[in-house]
Amino acid sequence: MTKIKVLFVVAGFYRAGAERFAYELDRVLDKEKFDLTIFCLEKVKDINPVWKIRYYEDLHKQLGTKIKYADEFIDYRYTEQGRIRNKIKKYLGLFPKNPSFWNEDLSNYLDEFDVIHWMGEYIYINSVSDSVRKKSLIYTMTARFQKRTLYDNFNHELYYNFCTGFKKEELKYELEQFKNYHSVFVPLFMKIDEKKRRWKFQNSSIKKIGIFTRLDPFKPLDPFFYSFQLLLDRLPNCELHIFGNGDPIQTGMTQSLERIGMQDKVFFRGHQEDITDTAIDEKLDLSWFQGYNNDRPAGYAGFDICTTGVPLLCWDFKPNPNEYKNPVYPHYKNLNQFVAKTIEILTDQNKAEDLSEKQYNDVLKTRSAVNHIKTIEAEYERIFNLKY
Repeated sequence: MTKIKVLFVVAGFYRAGAERFAYELDRVLDKEKFDLTIFCLEKVKDINPVWKIRYYEDLHKQLGTKIKYADEFIDYRYTEQGRIRNKIKKYLGLFPKNPSFWNEDLSNYLDEFDVIHWMGEYIYINSVSDSVRKKSLIYTMTARFQKRTLYDNFNHELYYNFCTGFKKEELKYELEQFKNYHSVFVPLFMKIDEKKRRWKFQNSSIKKIGIFTRLDPFKPLDPFFYSFQLLLDRLPNCELHIFGNGDPIQTGMTQSLERIGMQDKVFFRGHQEDITDTAIDEKLDLSWFQGYNNDRPAGYAGFDICTTGVPLLCWDFKPNPNEYKNPVYPHYKNLNQFVAKTIEILTDQNKAEDLSEKQYNDVLKTRSAVNHIKTIEAEYERIFNLKY
């Protein structure tokens, strides 16, 4: 049987959501039916100094997946070595008005594949040929409220295939600019190895709250800082620990804490190799997380935490969230209500254990990779058959 040639396009191999999704998909994809290659949009030597290592690169290679980097497809005029030549050609009038970042070899390379799965709408190359566009599947990783111009560079008159974790009603806004598209619902999923909840309620003298997030302007923490200040007025034996890559000074988070006099009350703990082990080893009593649309944690870290059993509360970052509230993942937009629920979970063992069990069971039921991989494989086959 001839295998369908699939190409994943990724921004990098760092520990971020789109890169995690690509790896989780690679782990469970049927390699008897699909021949997988990954195209990374970075040059091979350009490792991000913030992340320092390409975490998922070796993990993909261990699965036998081929990897191609962008080096040979970048137009030399955009390389550092080409600066002098650029100036000369521009002076002589030989430099195109709108040169492409990518050379012509990229189009030929993409044409070798039957299906091209873009891991994030923000990395889709809008200059690709029509034939490449038609066999492309674009995974939507960012909500439009995070970046209003997210799809402005797309040609909204053309047809696109989307793979998305947004539900039908949410897509009406997310993709409202597009006149013609096909979409298939695939939430963030993962291979779940947990056999039982490891977390247990503890009557500890210090109550520890953890936040797991990359320090980034797209992931603001100010509602949590304000909430923690209110929490300490009512429950002073609490600590807030923030785990994740990034610089709190460069991102302005330290300054935010200084403005409310909390710089000595919040601890930035940096990158963690395994957040599930960290949550248990640190004996966290509760996790706070960014939430979306009164419905779900907005990222992998929230679901990872739930696999440990550590109870989780969400601050809803969607400007006008859905009125329906998912009882499994409590969401809030009111500081006092958020703090009140936090106190309840930190002090009431029955309430804490009940929320822990509900979230743990929900992740096992709705986020397991084996429950969703067939949907993606069927979508690959559908796109492959479009050309016949």
